[in-house]
Amino acid sequence: MLHPNIKLRLATIADLPILLHWDEQPHVIASDLDGNWDWENELLHEPSWREQLMAELDGRPLGFVQIIDPAEEETHYWGDVPQGLRAIDIWIGEADDLGKGYMAPP
Repeated sequence: MLHPNIKLRLATIADLPILLHWDEQPHVIASDLDGNWDWENELLHEPSWREQLMAELDGRPLGFVQIIDPAEEETHYWGDVPQGLRAIDIWIGEADDLGKGYMAPP
């Protein structure tokens, strides 16, 4: 369960500036050494096998969540996987928000 003041909403192209800013933060870079999310294109690409969500705390952008069906994902990054699985990427954008349990299960 999320913190009661956190809401998830679909990420849109309007989120581009904050996502690009977060991509420059040392803790985000350290968590994803590839780091090439190509946000300008990915935010406009809405395949049925993926959800991209912004997490907001009291209306303030807090983090990003991506939920993927790895069996349907078009690059087959995970190889051959059975139906019914999900790959989930979760991160907090600002270092000041780390370690507060915002995106952790209870």
